[in-house]
Parts: sequence; C-alpha cells; structure tokens
Amino acid sequence: KKKKKKKKKKKKKKKKKKKKKKSLRYSHTNNMLKQLLLTVGLVWCLVALVQAGEPKTVEECEKNIPASLKDRICELRQYTPDNSPDMDKHMQCVLRVVGFVDRNGEVEFKELLGLLTIAEPQGKHAENIKKCEAKSAKVDASKKANTFYTCFLTKDSVEAFKMSLDFVELIRAGKLKQSSPFNAGQIKTLIKQIDDGLCK
Repeated sequence: KKKKKKKKKKKKKKKKKKKKKKSLRYSHTNNMLKQLLLTVGLVWCLVALVQAGEPKTVEECEKNIPASLKDRICELRQYTPDNSPDMDKHMQCVLRVVGFVDRNGEVEFKELLGLLTIAEPQGKHAENIKKCEAKSAKVDASKKANTFYTCFLTKDSVEAFKMSLDFVELIRAGKLKQSSPFNAGQIKTLIKQIDDGLCK
C-alpha cells in the first residue's frame, strides 16, 4: 500500500511539473506576442507621423546632406556628434524620418519612449528623454533635433536609442517589415550591410 501511495505522489508531482512547464511556455509566448503587437503599433505610429512631401528614408536624408558633410557620411552613421548648422539640418531630417521628432524638432515622447523600452526594458529612458528635451527647449527650432540627439548620445540610454533608430531606418528602407519583431542581432547585421555598401 505504501509503495502504491508513493507512486501516486510521484505521478502527481510529474503532472504538476508538466502543468508548470506548459503555463510557463504559454506565458512566454503570450509575452512575445504582446511585445510584437506593441512594436508593430509603435512602428506604425512612427511611420505615420511623417507626412506627404517629406523624405521617407534615411538614405534620402543622406543624398541631400549639406555639402560640408558629404565626405563624412560614414563617420556620422557611427553616431558621431557635430554641432554645425549643416548637421542641425541633417539630424532634423533623420530624426523626422524615423518619427522621433516632429517638423518643428519637438520630440515625439510616447513613441520614442515605447521603442526605447522595447530595446532595453530596464533603462531610465523617460528621465533621459526629459533631460535632453529640456536642453533642446532652450534653442531655436532649427537646432532642436540635433541638440536632443547630441545630448542623448551622452546618456545611458544611448545603445537603446541607436538600436531603435537603426530599427526604424531598416523598416523605412524596406529591409524589415513593419510587422518584424525587434531583434537586436538582425538589426546589427542589416545595418552593417548598409554601412559596408556605403563605406567600402
């Protein structure tokens, strides 16, 4: 009788473990699906922010980059800051294309924060955005985007920012679909392909 009871207990434990594994798998799949839907929604918003007649890709911004920066495209693509008026124009174009700022250089707070949080869930992104927004609020509209960008490159959210910008650039360029999940490895690989093509 004791042996039978032990066997029954073991079977119950095994069943419980199987149920736990199934529920963990389900919750993991559920979380992945939620993140994918959130990413798709955010990307749709960012893309929709750009209006007719405006540049649609980072490549367009680079083709129309001011003459003084033409020979520095490869350097600038590696997130090198520059405070010149020509860089102000270029960064307004780039950050507008990816939907991080509006046509007046004002930051699209919710959309940017959402994407940064997907890229790096633990970061102090809201705090960093607010600090750099405060800096850009002190300058003219033509300088706002570049001031925000230069400031953000000094914050601990910088890697999430780079990855987010690259992600939307790839979607804009048709290298990724709007429904693509946020995959850091894939983003790095595809951006490297663009950089290698431009900067041989």
